[in-house]
Amino acid sequence: MSTRTWLLAAGVFSLGACQSATAPGETLSPADAQFLAEALDLGGSGVLDGLFLSGGPAAAPASVPGSSTTTITFERTRTCQEGGTLVVAGSLTRVWDGEAESYDVEGSGTKTRTDCAFARGDVVITVDGSGEWTHERHYVHREPAGVWVTTWVGSFDWAKSTGESGSCSYDLTRTVDTAANSVTLVGSFCGNVVDRSRTWRDQPAQ
Repeated sequence: MSTRTWLLAAGVFSLGACQSATAPGETLSPADAQFLAEALDLGGSGVLDGLFLSGGPAAAPASVPGSSTTTITFERTRTCQEGGTLVVAGSLTRVWDGEAESYDVEGSGTKTRTDCAFARGDVVITVDGSGEWTHERHYVHREPAGVWVTTWVGSFDWAKSTGESGSCSYDLTRTVDTAANSVTLVGSFCGNVVDRSRTWRDQPAQ
């Protein structure tokens, strides 16, 4: 799933307003909350997906006989859209079954955003905070298989260039069903219930 595709998916995950814990009465608008939730998910998912691209440290091994279990640790830093950084760190345990040609990965770690800024129209929203993640994915014959689950749990402070500020927490589960070609995001974001789904990947033209 390309970054452009994710950004064009705006409006899919409809979220309510984020209530501010530091300044009662100030909120993120529903549109701001929707935009920010997608931006935060995009950043973390993009880093994890990058580890599995061809040649990446978590890419599936060549189709060779035998089985193996290995663990890698990593830390990746990404520059946010309008400045600041996202740091995703953790470990991945990889299990290769040479006979079945299956590849299963489970991992967990942390993510930290420092002065991580996003532009929405003429307004910049800056996020500072940290959280934890878990992730699993599966391949058979080097093709995506089964259900992939990612969890995001954490909190952050936010500030808008228009002067408003506050804090927010989230507990989300992102599930990719490779057979159904769907991705869902469920849980809570800034005190709001999230339960949305969309197509995972564009299908090739027939």
